[in-house]
Amino acid sequence: MTDDLSLLIDRLRFLVDHPGDDLGAVEHTLTEGYARALALEAERRRAEGRVRELAGEADALAEQRILKVRLEQIDAELTELRGLLASLAATLKTPV
Repeated sequence: MTDDLSLLIDRLRFLVDHPGDDLGAVEHTLTEGYARALALEAERRRAEGRVRELAGEADALAEQRILKVRLEQIDAELTELRGLLASLAATLKTPV
């Protein structure tokens, strides 16, 4: 996980646990989180496309392995990110 994603996830966790009264911070963090999720999904599509391009090429096994590991990482990152985004978005719908 990259440092910027780790920082974003830390902020999301904090806001989920301590939503407070700063609606602007929550909305900004949600927007940043949704943008990051879209970027990860785009990276995932590119990696999947590359795996398909390399299919059947014996000399590309190392790159295929690297791409498959990255795909697993992206899936884990997206799962965590989406869960936190859903939790934080739910705090906006909960009456204070």
